[in-house]
Amino acid sequence: MSGLLRDQSTHVTTYPVQSWLTHAVPWHRAVAMRLVAVAALLGSLTAGCTGNGFAPATDRFRELPRICDLVSPATASRVIGVGYKRDAIAVETTGYCLWTYRDLGSEGARPFERALSLHVSLHRSMTRRSGADGALEELGRLSKDASGQFAPAPGVGEHAVRSTSGGSINYIIVVDNLNLKMTFSGRDMDAEGKLVAIPGKQAVSSSFEVAREIVHNLELG
Repeated sequence: MSGLLRDQSTHVTTYPVQSWLTHAVPWHRAVAMRLVAVAALLGSLTAGCTGNGFAPATDRFRELPRICDLVSPATASRVIGVGYKRDAIAVETTGYCLWTYRDLGSEGARPFERALSLHVSLHRSMTRRSGADGALEELGRLSKDASGQFAPAPGVGEHAVRSTSGGSINYIIVVDNLNLKMTFSGRDMDAEGKLVAIPGKQAVSSSFEVAREIVHNLELG
């Protein structure tokens, strides 16, 4: 048990934007580059903009939540795997947490690999636009860029959409002035020693469980 607990470690690092991109996990780097670039631009545009309209002081979330804490260790162990690893990165008004698991030591058919990524953007109010509206605008923009792949995700939150792409389940969720992008994927080893995609129903149910917990924890915060 002690060995498993040691594996469930978290490494938290704060980088400048360009440095963070070089440290990003390779298979998430392309998405991360775009999301961080957009978030950094929005942060620079909104900094200091208060005026006589909306003001950052009125935003529900004035800083990023502790992103890795939005998924409990019990849920992560059940969905990702006992002995998972975590990485967390923070850049100004955007942050990222990654949970990974890989079973290289067992034999026979088994869950081989799981990955859960959660990227959070904090939208601050501007003179003529609230932070909550900014988060919704990002949801609309990202959904539109995906060419209709996203559909409403009932049961997750008031503003949530979901898509399936290349064996991954993707969510975009808005909670007040936070925009969250979540991706869950996995591969199994079959009895013949071949890697196969995680069963679709399992991927959908596991990602749904995590998405609901994330929203629930934010609502409590």
